[in-house]
Formats: sequence, C-alpha cells, structure tokens
Amino acid sequence: MPRHSTTVTAYHSNNTVCPSEHQHTRSGKPLTEGCTGRSHFISTCSCTTWTSNRSSTKNYATAQGRHHHAAQQQAESPAPSKGPAVLRELLRLDADV
Repeated sequence: MPRHSTTVTAYHSNNTVCPSEHQHTRSGKPLTEGCTGRSHFISTCSCTTWTSNRSSTKNYATAQGRHHHAAQQQAESPAPSKGPAVLRELLRLDADV
C-alpha cells in the first residue's frame, strides 16, 4: 500500500511554475525581478491519479489535498472486524434456560 502525499505547486499566469525561490508579499505581489506573480495553485498526489482544481489560494489547494488523502485512507482501511459482535452473541445470557 503506497503512502499518499500531496504537493502544492504555484503557477504564473502563463502556466509556468513559480519556483519557491521567488519572494512575494503577503498579497502575492512579486518581489523577485522577472517574476509575474503567482496566479494559481494546484495540488497533486503521489498516487498520480489525482490533481486538484485550480485554486487562487495555497491554503485551499492544501485542503483539497487533505480531503483526497483522507478519502484514500478510508478506501484502503480494512473492513471492521466482526469479533465483538460474535463474542456478544456467544456470551449472551438467556434467562429462559
């Protein structure tokens, strides 16, 4: 069972990757010479079958990745054991006996 991990990538308005070395203000304006600013973010999973929708904020792209990861964890979890139910049935005391 492979471990799922998500990566959030920032893109310029012309769909080129905006490297993490590019400095920005909190409002997203570029401080690095030649950078046009971050336009959108996309989250991708290591399972290579899932990519998020375009997001205007990094936090939302990260949240989409968390939702995907949680859904994968649920899908991969084993079925609940019937052990306790069987034990209760076996140990049930019948007042009529």
